[in-house]
Amino acid sequence: MPATLLFSVPIGWLAYDLLLLCRFLGLDHPALYAAWAVLTAGMFWLVTLPRRDDLHAGPTIATLLACLGVATLLMLLGGEGRFFYANLDWQVRDAVLRDMTVNPWPFVYASGDMLRAPIGMYLIPAVAGKAFGQAGADLALLGQNSLLLGVLLAIGSTLYGTVPKRLIALTVFLAFSGLDVLGQIKIGNTPAPTAHLEGWAPTQFSSTITLAFWVPQHAIAGWFGALGFLLWRVRRLGLGGLLMLPPLVALWSPLAAMGLMPFILYACWYDLRQRRIAVLDIALPIFATAIALPALLYIAAAGDQVGARFFPLHPAHYLLFETLEAFPFLLVAWAGWRARFGGAVLAITAAMLLIAPLIQVGWWIDFAMRATIPALAILALHLGDMLGGGWPASARRKSALIGLLAIGSLTGLSEIARALTFPASPPPRCGFSRAWDETFSAWPKASYLAPLDAMPPAIRPADPARVSTADPVRCHDRAWPRPALF
Repeated sequence: MPATLLFSVPIGWLAYDLLLLCRFLGLDHPALYAAWAVLTAGMFWLVTLPRRDDLHAGPTIATLLACLGVATLLMLLGGEGRFFYANLDWQVRDAVLRDMTVNPWPFVYASGDMLRAPIGMYLIPAVAGKAFGQAGADLALLGQNSLLLGVLLAIGSTLYGTVPKRLIALTVFLAFSGLDVLGQIKIGNTPAPTAHLEGWAPTQFSSTITLAFWVPQHAIAGWFGALGFLLWRVRRLGLGGLLMLPPLVALWSPLAAMGLMPFILYACWYDLRQRRIAVLDIALPIFATAIALPALLYIAAAGDQVGARFFPLHPAHYLLFETLEAFPFLLVAWAGWRARFGGAVLAITAAMLLIAPLIQVGWWIDFAMRATIPALAILALHLGDMLGGGWPASARRKSALIGLLAIGSLTGLSEIARALTFPASPPPRCGFSRAWDETFSAWPKASYLAPLDAMPPAIRPADPARVSTADPVRCHDRAWPRPALF
């Protein structure tokens, strides 16, 4: 299957999300839709232009189907579709999707606040929900995320030359996590098999399974960016194709887009030094940014309520955290300095993992958890390359990595155990504010809401519907279990 056409699937999906956002904001001028159509068509034409023979070295149909199967299983176990338990973050997420489904677009809450959040993941499912109800929205969300993740896994498989190497890389990627169980033991906890292990330190990085189960919108955005960078690294994607990704994924995860920027800056510097920048490399990001401009204005609205600041960590806590979450894997990876994903790429990865815990955006540690998604994915695939023979390493180093992965995989296995043993999550019966107060009442809602008058005039809805806040006494018709150590 041609890689360029497959790569255009998530590009097209994200572009359609950006069009739906305009409808969500009440921006329905025909000229806007015409401009979107022209820019999107131009972007697709440029993306699919054959520039190198290996651009068409895509996965086989069998590989694509297998990857779609793996992705669907991950999304199902994460609680999408309501077949298995969904983690507590989904209480708020389900309420957001419910509000976007049952209320007319555009709308504001009775408080005068407008939903202002990374809602890219919800737009297409909300449209499905308007037609087919809550069950339709749930299944559309499952189908959407499974499709996008499956396509990314299929394209990523082409970075490895043989089936065994691809299976090794996939296994490393899925098992990848810090040594969270050791952190829990260090602070005196004896984790249960279904415990959430990653909250042992003042900050945290997230395992692959945790990302897929808890925050698929951030995960898919970050992994798409990491994949684009690695394709650029092996000269399978032009610089323009890489540069268009941040504006396109920002509506799904602005933090993941931020985490991609150091890698993008390096790619720009490298291609500029090599004199490889062409007109195409400038046109693609211009088109993507133009399409995404309403979304970028929307995400940045009332930014002063979120803010960015230094996150102070006690030196001993910081050192312990990095020792269990990053240092062991980086030490193993450093032997592959001359490998295709080593050198400056590895240095940028290490810098991200060392600096991100010291930055706070918003009221919680989301920057450390989400901006590191591209770096963690690149590190995992670099180490998978080593186990598959992509770069030389001693038997001792390989054994050390396998041991680290075995310990780290307990984090993801505990998430899977919880999904299989806890009851499936109930559908939402209340709106965002009430759902937020069920579990997160101690924290402000500024990461999800913004006053209507704080929206930029260019995208501010002129006459939004004001929705009722009359919610039932209980948001759910049955209990929603809380995992241990959360």
